[in-house]
Amino acid sequence: MIKFKNEQAASLEIAQAMKSGDEKQMAQAWKNFHDSIAQQIKDDFAEVNASNDAAVLAQRGYRQLTKQETNFYNALIQGMKTGDMKQAFIDNVIDTGTGETNADDKLGIMPETIVEDVYRNLRETHPLLSKINMQYVGYSTKWVVNDATVQLAKWGNITDSIDKEIKGALKVIDIDQNKLSCYCFIEKGMLDLGPTFLDGYIRAILKEAMANGLEYGVVKGTGYKEPIGLIRDIHAGVSFTTGTGYPEKTTGQGKYTATSFETAEYGKLVSYLAKTEKGATRNFNHVVLVCNLVDYLTKVMPATTVRTPQGTYVNDVFPFPTDVVVSNQMDTGEAVMFVEDEYKLFAGGQRGQVIEYSDDYKFIEDLRYFKVKQYADGRAFDNTSAILLDISNLEPTYTTVKIADQPISTTVEGTVTTTPSV
Repeated sequence: MIKFKNEQAASLEIAQAMKSGDEKQMAQAWKNFHDSIAQQIKDDFAEVNASNDAAVLAQRGYRQLTKQETNFYNALIQGMKTGDMKQAFIDNVIDTGTGETNADDKLGIMPETIVEDVYRNLRETHPLLSKINMQYVGYSTKWVVNDATVQLAKWGNITDSIDKEIKGALKVIDIDQNKLSCYCFIEKGMLDLGPTFLDGYIRAILKEAMANGLEYGVVKGTGYKEPIGLIRDIHAGVSFTTGTGYPEKTTGQGKYTATSFETAEYGKLVSYLAKTEKGATRNFNHVVLVCNLVDYLTKVMPATTVRTPQGTYVNDVFPFPTDVVVSNQMDTGEAVMFVEDEYKLFAGGQRGQVIEYSDDYKFIEDLRYFKVKQYADGRAFDNTSAILLDISNLEPTYTTVKIADQPISTTVEGTVTTTPSV
C-alpha cells in the first residue's frame, strides 16, 4: 500500500468539508487531495526512472499488476489519448489476456482484483471500516436474521415439529441498494507514467472517495437513499420519513449520558447492549467506542489514561474490553458504542463496475472526468446493537486510594500507641 505524505491531512479536510455541506468547500478539498496524490506519484516516477531500480516500486507500495489489470490500464491510456473511450473499453472487455470473451469479462470495465485491493486498504487505513461486517450481496434485496428471544434448539421426541419455532424466529430486513458516487479526473500528462503509476493514482482516489462516503453512511446515514447510521433510532415502530429517513437516537431510545468511565457507570452503559430489543441475551467480549479526534484527546483520553507507579502512562484503560476508533464523522460531544459483529454493510451491484468514464463534464485543460460508484446499504441488527453517548461532560479519571478502617499501631520509646485510622 502506497504511503502518501499528505494523505491524513487531506482525508481530514475532506471529512470536514463533507460535514459542512458546503459544495465549494468539498470541491476544493477534493482538488487539493487530487493534486497532492498526483504530485507524489509524479515524483515517485521520476525517482524510479533516475535510479533505474524496480525494487523502489515495491518499497513505495506500488503493486505488481496482473495481466488483466495491465490490459485495463492500457485501454484507459489508449482511450484517453485517442479520444475514443467507448471503443477502448469494448476492446478491453473482449481481450482480457486469454483472447476469449466470457460472462465474467462483461460484468464491468474494472478488474475485480483492483476493487478487492482497495477494500483491503480501506480496512487498514480507516479503523471504523475494519470493525463492521462488509459483505458482497450482488442484487440481493433481503437480509434474513435470527430474531429469536430464546435458543432454537430444544429436546423432545424426534417426531416433534419445530417448523413453527423456526418461522417465528426469523426476521427479514429489506436491503435497498443505494449508490455512492463521486467524480474524479485524470490529467492527460499522467498517461505517460504507465499502468503501474496510473494504478496507484486511481486506487488512491477510489479508496478515499469510498472511505469518506462509507464512513459517513455507517456513522450518520439516515437510511434515505443511504445506509442507516449507528446514531439512528431504528427501534420497532419508529417512523421513517421520506427525505429525512430515521431520527437520531434520543434519551429513552438509545441515547445516554456518560459523565464517567468508572467501573459501575461504564458497566451500566455496556449493559444496554447486552440484550436485543426482544430481550434475547447477546454474547460478546468487547465493544467498539467511536468518537472524533478532538473528543478523544480532550474527553476520552483523560478519562481512560492512568499513570503507573513507574511514572509512565497507559492509555485506553476501560473496565470492559473496548476498542476505541476515531472517526471525524462523529459530532463533537457525542460518541457511539456498538457491538462489532452487529453492524453489516452490504455491497451490491455487479462486481467490478466501480469506475466508468463520463461525458457529463466538458473535457478542458487536458483533463478527463470519471465517475466512481459503488452500490451499498448498511444497518445495525436492531436499536440496541448501538447506543449514542453524550460525553460533553465526561470527567477525567483519578487514582483513588481507599484506606481500610483499621487501627494503626506505632511505637514511641518502647511504648505501643494505638490510634484510629483516617
